Amino acid sequence: MSLWTTLLAAEVSTHIVFISDSHGNCEFGERMNLLLRSVKGSYVHSLAIGGSSPDTWLRPNQRVVSPLGIEERGFAGAPVTRPRKLVKTTTPYFPDFLLKSFVQNATAKKLVVINLGTNALAPANLKKDSERMVRAVFDHKADCAWISPPNSRRWKNEKTATYYQAIFEGIEAAGEGGPSNKKCALVDSGKITVYPPELARGPTVDGVHFCWNPELIRRANQWAEDAFPQIKEYFALE
Repeated sequence: MSLWTTLLAAEVSTHIVFISDSHGNCEFGERMNLLLRSVKGSYVHSLAIGGSSPDTWLRPNQRVVSPLGIEERGFAGAPVTRPRKLVKTTTPYFPDFLLKSFVQNATAKKLVVINLGTNALAPANLKKDSERMVRAVFDHKADCAWISPPNSRRWKNEKTATYYQAIFEGIEAAGEGGPSNKKCALVDSGKITVYPPELARGPTVDGVHFCWNPELIRRANQWAEDAFPQIKEYFALE
């Protein structure tokens, strides 16, 4: 059975693509997948690659390999069942990934959720690359929601804000509405996350990831719970 036949059989009305870095491999990604699957009539295809950034998703001829990849697919209401081990994954070229994920000529609403930027080398690069990614989303006649990098101990609040601003400017440069009159919402993770300063640095506390430690896991889940309603409201998802 083809993917399109499967999607038709499931009466998919909203096709969602969700891509992320290592935060997608942890509880944030798991909870966000579950929340996206709560959208009525949804089909969610997600790919989280540890260490990835907009730059590594935009290399057509130089694919970056990560040992920390997890790809998931699920329909509305389906549980999120994660593999026991992350697998070695080659970061795809973003426009090609969208082309393979989205069913062509489908009538379903299309939405791309991007959670990248923590691994970007500089705000100038992030602005340029986020513009290119949003343009690619618009080219596929899809809407876009970008969840900016969270607060961290390694980054001061000013740097978190600077990276948010870079993505904001990249989205603006892509042109609101794009050629297909689509939109891109930006969730400011700096306003809904705080990396707990009281946690002592150690094997489960690296100052960046909301993973591994019980308190960080709690905050990762809350991050997803606070980000998702903004996306849901912006795009009037059921």
